[in-house]
Amino acid sequence: MALPVPVLTISEKTLGIDSHRRVLPATWLFPLRGFKMLVYIVFLLIIVGVTAALYQVYETHYNINFGNDKKLSNADKSHLTTLSNDARLAVETNDWSTFDQSVSRLLGTDIDLEIARTAFSQEQESTYAIPLLRRRQRLMFERDKANTRVRHMPGFSTRLPTIDVRGILITLIITNCFLVQLLGGMSIYTLNYEVSMTGLVWLNDPFAVMVVIYAFIFTSYVMARLDMYLHDLHQLGKLMRHRVLDDSGLNHQCT
Repeated sequence: MALPVPVLTISEKTLGIDSHRRVLPATWLFPLRGFKMLVYIVFLLIIVGVTAALYQVYETHYNINFGNDKKLSNADKSHLTTLSNDARLAVETNDWSTFDQSVSRLLGTDIDLEIARTAFSQEQESTYAIPLLRRRQRLMFERDKANTRVRHMPGFSTRLPTIDVRGILITLIITNCFLVQLLGGMSIYTLNYEVSMTGLVWLNDPFAVMVVIYAFIFTSYVMARLDMYLHDLHQLGKLMRHRVLDDSGLNHQCT
């Protein structure tokens, strides 16, 4: 007769295991139940998202301080070199005929020559020349330069902005990056500890965390593009106001 095999039962408390600790989150969304490989893919995507958010901050800083001209097309880069050289020569010789011809040939006859002269004669090309090259096709020049409008899309145009919102947008991009890092950390934290606070229970689900992280990344991408666009328009607004002041000063001298 076989003897019964004794069964040793050890409680979690005996082993010193906290009953609140977990190996994996208990609140998976239904697509991930039973698919451990998908779990690993989600955590990999979270790591990629955290890295991408850091890179977005670096790229924004680089584009503002160093890489502004790299956002030009190859044709516009060639135009920038040609017109800058012609403007430099025109300033030295006080003869703008060659520059004016180059502007009409490269940028079209509808562009205001006085605006182009001011833009390309600046020491820093990123001040006015690069924004003018990037956005020239959207500009609607008026006789009164202060009323120059920009066509954002067919049927919708506004005056050039007078307020620079770059500081606000950069702050939002950095804030988004911080939130992504926080969510990435929480995805690791919730491997062992469950968040029970009402409204934050979704943090226990890595898939939900991943979705929110990439939503922040997409938002930062949109804000970075919007920052470049609005800053270009703001610089062009300054250019127009600068020309208005120069013209009014010249008229005052003549009278």
